[in-house]
Amino acid sequence: MNNKILIRNFGPIKDAEIHLNNNFQILIGSQASGKSTLCKIVYFCQKIRDYTLDFLMNSEQFTKNHKNEYFNNYLKYMTKQFIGCFGTTKHMKRFRITYLFDEKKIEICLNNDGYVRFSFNDILKMEIYSLIEEASDMFLNRLNNEVASIMDNITAIGVMKRHLTEVLFSIFKNEAEIIYIPAGRSLLATMSEQLHDISVSEMDLTMQEFVKLIRATKSQFGTKIPEMVQNYTKTVKGQINNSAVTHAYELIKKILKADYVNDSDGEKIYFDEHHWVKLMYGSSGQQEALWILMLTLIIILENRRAFVVIEEPEAHLFPIAQKDMISLIALMVNATDSRVIITTHSPYILTSSNILLYSEKVENNYRGEEKPVIPRSIRLSYHKFAAYKVENAADSLTSLMDENSHMISTNYIDKVSEITNNELEHLLDMEINDDM
Repeated sequence: MNNKILIRNFGPIKDAEIHLNNNFQILIGSQASGKSTLCKIVYFCQKIRDYTLDFLMNSEQFTKNHKNEYFNNYLKYMTKQFIGCFGTTKHMKRFRITYLFDEKKIEICLNNDGYVRFSFNDILKMEIYSLIEEASDMFLNRLNNEVASIMDNITAIGVMKRHLTEVLFSIFKNEAEIIYIPAGRSLLATMSEQLHDISVSEMDLTMQEFVKLIRATKSQFGTKIPEMVQNYTKTVKGQINNSAVTHAYELIKKILKADYVNDSDGEKIYFDEHHWVKLMYGSSGQQEALWILMLTLIIILENRRAFVVIEEPEAHLFPIAQKDMISLIALMVNATDSRVIITTHSPYILTSSNILLYSEKVENNYRGEEKPVIPRSIRLSYHKFAAYKVENAADSLTSLMDENSHMISTNYIDKVSEITNNELEHLLDMEINDDM
């Protein structure tokens, strides 16, 4: 199944095609090259599934409108979500975003009138019509039954939501939880004490949804991670991946150099049993990394399949911690069959990824007796990996993968070193000539 998104003339992205079947993708490029824009487009297209569910579960869409208006209102709702993610579009040039999956197609276009238009191919359109009819039937008929109790209605709504969710998973051929982890995370950490009081209405949609996710997840960390894991295993049915959880915690401790707890006193970073600081007073690296680490742990612990977009996972981290961060993300991908797209400016992220890629090539077929250099659980498959340079050009994406080495091209990674080495050589020549 070749799921992909085609982007034409959207902001800094002139012409790009990104495939969604890879389980690990890296985007690198200079500032304002379009990395974040590309990630938001991918995220939004994936989230259309969830926005559809939100629309279907809003009873007012059906009780306050005529049935002939339902589908048009659905399209208007999608446009509203798009503007929430990207802002007003009236100042933009005409663009086209095409989301292709399972022989279905969604197009998002900006017309000459300056308004965004959504269109669906016939197969998908009929499936959405059918779901709208089901939802309207429930809200207009079953829930208007005066004999039914409040509890009956609540139960009916819960059953309907589960049913619609399963159908949408099938329609979009995607059961993954869609998560966007934006840059600038330390700001939320410094405001952790006020996070529940912050109004998210003025934020863009990706940040709104990230804040809501943090609010919903914080309560799971009422104790230190080892105790939290023990409590989870006592209540959950079935087995957890103990080795993956243990490995994840080891990496988190190396990166965070502490344990995270959210108790009645707020969010804390524990350095040992008795010494801690409030998260808002933690280091910038701890603040930036925290919710990448905690969300990754939860995904592994609960064995949740996820599609995660992470902006600049290296932010404010020492190079060794950047290496461990890539190992943790690779562990999540492999342990849960998840997918990830990251943006980065860091050569350490690229070289760390290369080690995991090269290990898969060498160590998966190694028959010697030496101890593995890289654990199998974090090796990356070249055939499910992609890396692109993003730039403001006619072809906005350039693959950086080397087919022979199965790694990201070292020529690109070493570009900055080449520039600085050339400058150093010129300076040395000037010094030598001046002494003469």
